[in-house]
Order: sequence, then structure tokens, then C-alpha cells
Amino acid sequence: MAPEAVEQKTKERILSAAAAEFASKGFDGARVDDIAKRAGVNKALIYYYYKSKEELLEILFKSITEEIFSSEAMRVMKAMSGADFRDKKALFSLMNLFLDTLEARQDVIRLALMELAKRTPINTMIFSIFEEIMEQMFSIPIAEDMRKPENKSRSMITEFFTGILPMLDYVAYHEIWMERFGIDEASLRASFIESFLGTHFAYTIHGYHDEVE
Repeated sequence: MAPEAVEQKTKERILSAAAAEFASKGFDGARVDDIAKRAGVNKALIYYYYKSKEELLEILFKSITEEIFSSEAMRVMKAMSGADFRDKKALFSLMNLFLDTLEARQDVIRLALMELAKRTPINTMIFSIFEEIMEQMFSIPIAEDMRKPENKSRSMITEFFTGILPMLDYVAYHEIWMERFGIDEASLRASFIESFLGTHFAYTIHGYHDEVE
């Protein structure tokens, strides 16, 4: 294997180990020694590639953002027409694509949710990434009215509290829910999507223009 390929594989192993340690112990509790042990490398090598624990965390968060932006789910959503956004079958398919993408990075999502509640520079970094995601969401044609200056603040609140957070919560907690309540994954996901479409999508797509008096 070429040296460049070996280096890339090593970096990927370190990032994977860091994600697992952070998700298990939180950012503050995770130690670089344990990340190195999990990755099968020495600590010096980690610091050779990455200057700090903070940089490891930032790369992990940015990597999942890049995956979302380049995902099939985002491509499909940008290609959908206004009629598609009112087609329940099309929305079910879109939601499944997004959940598949997110569930592949459950460890990073759990970490993000843990760190969100803390008032730290990391919290600031996470919110900046969420702002970037929302800007991408607003770039689709169906969201034209949502990015107008007079609507943008309300749109961001809606997207964050009724869109992004519920999806992340589902990804982070769905396995625990399945064990606790004895429900299979397919049934749980279908119920979640049904609820999500009946709340978030019902408002943002069907009722967004209806002002609340």
C-alpha cells in the first residue's frame, strides 16, 4: 500500500477511535491516551496529525456535515418539486434517506447532543455548524420564502427546534427506545416519520404561509 494510503487509513482509524471515545465519555472525559489505545497507535502519532482534542472534535463534526451535504438525501431533496413536497410517499422516501445517512454516524450525533447543553467554545462550534446546515436547507427552491429577511429568524427557530433536533434525538435514542418498549426498528422508524411529517413538514410545507394571529 502506498504511504499516502497508509497515512489516510491511520487518520481514519484515529478519527473513528476519537468518535467512539467522545461518544462514550463525552469530550471532557475522553483522554488522548485512550483514543490512541483504541486506534492502535501511539499518542505522539495523534499529535503529529492533529494538534489537539478540539481539532479532532471539529473534524468529526465537519465530516458529518459534509456527508449530509453530499448525501443522496440532499441531492434528492434539492431535485424535488413543490408537488413532491406535498406527496407523502416521496417525503417518506426522503426521510428514510436522511435517517440512513445520520444513523451511520450515531456516535458523532450522540456527542453533539451531549455537548449542545454546555456553554463552551465547542457549543459555539456546534451551533455554527447547525447554522450552516440550515442555510443549506433554505437553499432549496421550496424554501424561497423561508430565507427572506422577514421570515428567516422564524424559519431558523422552526428548523432547529422542530426539524433538526427531533431527527438527531431519534437517531441518538431509537435503539434505547426499541429495547425499552420492545418495538422493531422498521415500525419505530415508520411511526417517527409519520409524526415528523404531521408536525414539522405539515407546518413548514403546507402551513408556513398561514400567519398565527
